[in-house]
Amino acid sequence: MRRAVTAVRVRYPEVDRMGVVHHTHFFVWFEIGRTELLRHLGCTYAELEEQGIFMPVVEVFCRYRSPARYDELLEVETALQEVSISRVAFSYHLRRTGSDRVLAEGRTVHATVNRGGEVIRLPVTYRDLLSRP
Repeated sequence: MRRAVTAVRVRYPEVDRMGVVHHTHFFVWFEIGRTELLRHLGCTYAELEEQGIFMPVVEVFCRYRSPARYDELLEVETALQEVSISRVAFSYHLRRTGSDRVLAEGRTVHATVNRGGEVIRLPVTYRDLLSRP
C-alpha cells in the first residue's frame, strides 16, 4: 500500500468543554491526510478537478479508540487501499506523534464523477499513477 503521514495539531475550536475533540473533526483530519497523500503521489485534487474529475465520499467509517485532546500533536497515517475503474479507497490511522497507540482508524471510499455528478472512469493515467507500487 502507498502511505503518507501528515501532522495535525488539535485546535481549541475542535474540542468540547472537557478539552476532548468532537468526533466530526476526525473526518476533517482524514481529508487532510488524503489530500497530502495524493500530493505525495504526484496528483492533487486541484489537478483532478481541472480535468473535470471529482471524488465525492460514497462510504465513510471511523472507529474511535481513545480521545484526542486540545493542543496535542497528532499524525494521520493515510494509505491508498484500492484503485479501480471508478472508485478509490483510503484507510486512516490517527495517533499522537511519537506513539504507536491508535486513537482512531477509518476508511473512505470515493466515486469518480464528472461535474454533473455522473460516475465516470478514472482516466488510465491517474489509475496508473495511483496504482504504482
